[in-house]
Amino acid sequence: MTHDKKNAKIIPFPHLKDRLVEKGMSSLKEKKYQEALELFSEAMKYDDTESDLHLGMAICFLELGELEEAKRVCEKMLKEGYGQYFTVLQVYMTILIQLKKYEEVKSTIEAVLEENQLPAESAEQFYKLLDFSRKMTDPEREDEAWAEEYEDVIDTEKVLASPEEQMNLIHSLKDRNVAKYTGLLKTILEDPAAHPIIKTMIVMLMAEHDYSKPVHITKFGDSMTIEPSETVPPDASPILHRVLRVLDETLGNENPTLYAAVEELWRRHLYVLYPFQPKLLSADLWAAALHKVGYEMHGIEIEREELHMMYEFTDRELDEACTMIKDIEEISYL
Repeated sequence: MTHDKKNAKIIPFPHLKDRLVEKGMSSLKEKKYQEALELFSEAMKYDDTESDLHLGMAICFLELGELEEAKRVCEKMLKEGYGQYFTVLQVYMTILIQLKKYEEVKSTIEAVLEENQLPAESAEQFYKLLDFSRKMTDPEREDEAWAEEYEDVIDTEKVLASPEEQMNLIHSLKDRNVAKYTGLLKTILEDPAAHPIIKTMIVMLMAEHDYSKPVHITKFGDSMTIEPSETVPPDASPILHRVLRVLDETLGNENPTLYAAVEELWRRHLYVLYPFQPKLLSADLWAAALHKVGYEMHGIEIEREELHMMYEFTDRELDEACTMIKDIEEISYL
């Protein structure tokens, strides 16, 4: 008897699809999303109409970060009527929120409200999503939306009272949405008692996230309003490099080791000041002050007349600049 492989049909084991779905659901509960997705995909070969399969795949795609695939599966389910409508809709709304498609969230829920009466167990969640999406599509209310959405996530009073907690918050936001916490971050920036380095870190964090809305900041008794995304980072500040060029021609030739120490001192000074700039803008003046303070910190005396031979400055401004450097250096470490 010959066997025609070309025309043979694959006959599945009895209940194979059910076992694949069952194993997939088990993997899903154990948060083994890739494994669950592979099992669901295999089960799809035998029956692509079962709602649990589609929903399981959508959740796997969502958890694996494949949001467009998750969106596609949910849209198919909603269009073809697979599964519990409002359960699928909730998953779909979650996906759209993560994709930042707030306009679609708003229009979808508004359309549902026009045509359907929401089930009691889902109504509150959908109304919250609708309110959130409306705020997110209104630039004037975006910060308010995030603040409400995440107000219970952190202990605000604890953060405001502790520089250590503020540091932890800043580090935790490196790869997260800063907009969720702008209200708290702005409060810290405006607090005269908050440490200047914390404020530097906050502005730099906002700048890294291209935060372009006005922010008010108070430091060393001065205040100003900035757009973080437009600020020049301390290591790119023109005054940084102008002063270092002057110092390099004097101290750099005379004592390279001391020059390196003074360079660090100047970089630290500008970092603590940021986003403010030094009030005195003469590169010669700051080079003279750094030269003098650097010598003093290493127990070396230098006559003022000697500094006058290398740099242009007035004695009054030199004293003022030296005091600023020393005062900021004292608080340049947390």
